[in-house]
Amino acid sequence: MASLPEEKIDIGHVELVLASEIFPNLALPRYAAQLDAMVADIRRLTGGSPDPDHRIRVMNTYLYLDEGFHYDQDDMYAQQLKNRFLNGILDTRSGSCTTMPLLYLTLAQRLGYPVYPVAAPQHLFLRYVDPDLKLQNIEAVGGGGYSSNDEYTEIMEIPTQGIKNGVYLETMTYQQLLGDLISENGTYWAKQKQLYRAIKYFKLGLRLNPKAAEVYRMLGQAYRELASQARQSDANLQWPYQTPNIIFTRHQHQRMARTFQQAGDDAMELAQDLGVASPAPRNYWVRQEEIAKARAIRLAKEAKKRP
Repeated sequence: MASLPEEKIDIGHVELVLASEIFPNLALPRYAAQLDAMVADIRRLTGGSPDPDHRIRVMNTYLYLDEGFHYDQDDMYAQQLKNRFLNGILDTRSGSCTTMPLLYLTLAQRLGYPVYPVAAPQHLFLRYVDPDLKLQNIEAVGGGGYSSNDEYTEIMEIPTQGIKNGVYLETMTYQQLLGDLISENGTYWAKQKQLYRAIKYFKLGLRLNPKAAEVYRMLGQAYRELASQARQSDANLQWPYQTPNIIFTRHQHQRMARTFQQAGDDAMELAQDLGVASPAPRNYWVRQEEIAKARAIRLAKEAKKRP
């Protein structure tokens, strides 16, 4: 999967394949048929129009009004698995800032629209890349409406360094998104305390998207947790310590802990150098709403002052 060239990546398919690792009973053909039916509906409603604005409006009407897809207000931080993977939103019609743009992008890609992902801190939105379309950003969580880059920067407090380095607000390739989807599985395994497996996924994801600063941070956290576990076990083991496959001396074990710690520190430093945003606090979305309201008030006042 990770070796697929850009033109061969079907976002919906690869996402469902990745989800099947987490949901072993996932019926991939059923979801594929559901997506195909949605694509056929949108194509019929669009009537073959090449106008990007018309295409976006039809998709928005179909998804949010006709089909009732909506943001899951009861899980705003996407802690539930159904809000982390594409099959969840297809089952429930409610989603997150991960799954709602994923669904939108999956359909747009199959329709042949030039829609691509764009990263913001702990968030994903979309961009319809067409020189004839002035308002290209698509906020899938907000009914498919438009928000400017400046608005995202201010409301989400995006670091200037992150924008400069292409971590945030840059149009991504499908290959970069595939890297992020692979890393999402890594996040799942990290939460299951399967850290070696998580690290494998994070590294693979970063190979496809080396600008994923937030993944570097998660990789660093995984390595640091391994280092912590190694240090904690040091005093409780009988030395030399023997496993079915290897014998460890205490010196080797301590050196391993230092190696993990250094790998974690290196990954964290890379994340900072790229301009990673701060981790989302518990009141993250409340704070964003407050900033958005303050911005709207300020812009309204500025508009009144204009001649």
